[in-house]
Amino acid sequence: MFRETKTENGRVRGIPCGWPSITVYYGIPYAAPPVGDLRWHEPMPAADWEGVRDCARGSAKCWQLGVGKGSFFENEFYPVEEEMSEDCLYLNIWTPAQSADEKLPVLFWVHGGAFMTGYGHSAHFDGEHFARQGVILVTINYRINVFGWMVDKELSAESAHGVSGNYGLLDQIAALKWVRRNIANFGGDPDHITIAGQSAGAACIQALCSTPLTKGDFVGAIFQSGGGLDALPDMNYPKLADVEARMNLKESLGVNNIAEARALSGEELLNRWKATMPGPAIQRTPVVDGYVLTKSTYDTFMANEEAHVPYLIGYTAKEGIPVTPTMEAMKSLAKELYGDSVEEYLALCPQTEEEFPAYRDGLFTESLQAGVECWAEVQDERGEKPVYIYELARNLPGDDKGPFHAADLWYVFKTFMRSWRPWTPRDYEVAWQMNTCWANFAKNGNPNGDRMPEWKPYTRENPETLVFGDDTTEMKQVPDTPRVTFRKAYLLR
Repeated sequence: MFRETKTENGRVRGIPCGWPSITVYYGIPYAAPPVGDLRWHEPMPAADWEGVRDCARGSAKCWQLGVGKGSFFENEFYPVEEEMSEDCLYLNIWTPAQSADEKLPVLFWVHGGAFMTGYGHSAHFDGEHFARQGVILVTINYRINVFGWMVDKELSAESAHGVSGNYGLLDQIAALKWVRRNIANFGGDPDHITIAGQSAGAACIQALCSTPLTKGDFVGAIFQSGGGLDALPDMNYPKLADVEARMNLKESLGVNNIAEARALSGEELLNRWKATMPGPAIQRTPVVDGYVLTKSTYDTFMANEEAHVPYLIGYTAKEGIPVTPTMEAMKSLAKELYGDSVEEYLALCPQTEEEFPAYRDGLFTESLQAGVECWAEVQDERGEKPVYIYELARNLPGDDKGPFHAADLWYVFKTFMRSWRPWTPRDYEVAWQMNTCWANFAKNGNPNGDRMPEWKPYTRENPETLVFGDDTTEMKQVPDTPRVTFRKAYLLR
C-alpha cells in the first residue's frame, strides 16, 4: 500500500480510509507557524523534519469564536469541540494513488465560515468518495478573523509589499503553491488542480481567480454559495487605505502598537476581538490592497482579468442567511448598494413588517442567483470557457429548514454517515450525482458523464440551471424575482 511518501520538508506517513486502498494524510504543514513575530506576516516556509511525520490526525484549527453554542449550524456541522491554536497552517490529502507516478487530478478545497470560523478537517469534509472516483482531495486550514484579516499602518510599513491584511488569502496561496510543488509525490498532477470552496470559501476562491499571484496554478474553479458577480455584500471588499484610516489599536484591542498586540496570547487576542463585534473596529474580510487584490473582484471580472477557466457555480434554494435583519438595515444596505437607484429597488421590496421575514430569508438566495447568472452571461458573451450553474432545491429530511446555506456540503462530499439526518434513497441519489459531477469537473472541466443528467452550460440563449430537486434532477430555467431582474440589470449596467 502507498502509505508513505516524501514532501519538500520530510517524509510523511498516512493512514487507510474506510476504503482500504485510499490513504489520507492529515496535518501536513505547508507553512511555518504564524506566531510571535510571524503573527500578521505573510506565510513563511515550513521547517524541515527528520524521520517520518505521523499524519494520522488533523491539526489544531485557527482560534475562532465558533458558530454559537446550541445553534443550528453547531448541531449540524460542529458537534465536537476541536483544539485551537495559531499554529494552524496545515493541510490534509486524500489520495487513491498506489504509486507516485499516476498524475491524478486534484481538487483543492477552501472551507467557509463568514471569514471568521471553520477548518479543513471538520466532520462534513472527507475526500474518500472523491478518491474513489480517481480525484485527490486537498483541504486546508488558514488564518481567519483577527488573525487572518488584521489591517494596520504599522503592519503595512513593515511589509515588503507595503500592505497589510489578506493573511488568510496569502495562506491559501501558499497552500496552493505547496500543492503544486509536492502533489506529484502523492500521485497527483500539479498541472491539473481545480480550486473550490463554499460560502466565504467560495468568495476566497473567487479572490484566487482574481489575484495575479495564482496565474496558471489551476485549471478550473467551483463557487458554492459565495461566488459570482458581486454575489454577496461581504464581497464588496474595502480599499486598504480606507481601513487603515479607521483603525485604532487602542480602541479596538487596548494596545498601543503592534508589538503589544503580538505579545497577547491567541486566546486573549480572540477575546478582545470578540468585544468589537459586530462593528467595523477590526477588518473581517479581505481588502483591495494593490498586491493580493489589485482591484475589486467585480472590477477584475468586468475588465476580463479573472482566471480564464471553466466554472461550476451554484447556490441553495433557501440560503436563509439574514443579510438584513431589520427593515431599516435593508434600506441602509440598499442605499449602499444602489446609490441613486435605491428608490427603484426599494419599490420592489416589502413595505410592511409582516412582509419582511420572507424577504429577509430569501435575499441571500436572490443575491447569489443574480450574481452567478450575471457571471455566466458575461462569460458566454465573451466566448469564454463554459459556466455550469446548479441549484440545490432538495428539502433535507429531518426538519423544515429546507435546502439551507451549506446543505450542499453533505451531498458533494457524501458524508451522510456523519450526520444525524434520516437520509432517504433520493438523498443518496442526489449525493451520488453531485459528488460524481464535481469529480468529473475536476477531471475534465466538464461535469457530465455516464448515467448523469445532461448538464448544459448556462448561456444567454439557453439560461438553464441544473436543479437538484425533491424528486428529479433536471435542467430548467429558474424564474427571476423582480428584485433578481433589477439586480442583474444593475450589475451589468
